[in-house]
Amino acid sequence: MNKVLQDFVGRYKERVDRGIAEELEKRMKEVGEISPHLVSVLQAMKELSVGGKRLRAMLVILGYEMSGKEVDDEVIKAGVVMELFHLGLLIQDDFMDRDMTRRGVKTLIARYDDPHVGNFISMLAGDYTFGWGMEGITNLNSPITNSQIINAMRVWGKYFTRVGYGQTLDGLDIADDETILKILAIKSGEYSCVLPLLLGATLGGADQELLDRLEKYGMELGWVFQLRDDYLGYDKDMAKKGKKTYATMYGKEKTKEEIEKHLMIGKDILRGVSSKYGGVLEQFLEWMGTREN
Repeated sequence: MNKVLQDFVGRYKERVDRGIAEELEKRMKEVGEISPHLVSVLQAMKELSVGGKRLRAMLVILGYEMSGKEVDDEVIKAGVVMELFHLGLLIQDDFMDRDMTRRGVKTLIARYDDPHVGNFISMLAGDYTFGWGMEGITNLNSPITNSQIINAMRVWGKYFTRVGYGQTLDGLDIADDETILKILAIKSGEYSCVLPLLLGATLGGADQELLDRLEKYGMELGWVFQLRDDYLGYDKDMAKKGKKTYATMYGKEKTKEEIEKHLMIGKDILRGVSSKYGGVLEQFLEWMGTREN
């Protein structure tokens, strides 16, 4: 990771990590008042939340800064919302892919002897995070205005739904070219990159020109992100019978070529962006295209 990007992430990651831990502690107390049987689910979610690059929170913060706002506690809370949304989707992904571990920790489905129980707990745990997200965004305070919150909820609702469409297509295991590309775009690229950038910028009151540029850039960043994931996961995915990804269908060399193509398109979109943010945005692209995990 380039120093420009390291410095940006370093300024905010600890605050985001702390916010995630505090939010999950609050939710554990909340469910403890309902039933002790729920506490173990939240404890497992807390264990699964530790680690990770906090990419999505960083993009929320960056979008907010680019709208002309100083980073404050409210946008950190929005970044936490984005990371918990990601956690919920990972839990549901583990259920769909029958993965037993994540980051060295047992997934939710691996914690129950009865597969049916593991399945429905995983689906509902994901739903918890989606509800927390709506609550978290609508509870944001000044300097974020009510109109900015309403506009942000429109963004949230749109991409929340679209990632569900992508998950559905992925679960149906349709392997034609058009469907694979749609899954890459809306299941991963949009929610990992477009959504957090637009969420942050919208909460900051960005104008339409900036929103349009961030949407285009975010899609290219999303392509690079997911294609690199497929490239890195090639051997593992090939070992899973029937697992369809861009890399397993077209090979690692073609995947590498696509990454380079979207890197160049993304950099072209950044022409004219002030050096204050253009350098960070370009380094996000470079990091995504070359990372090893």
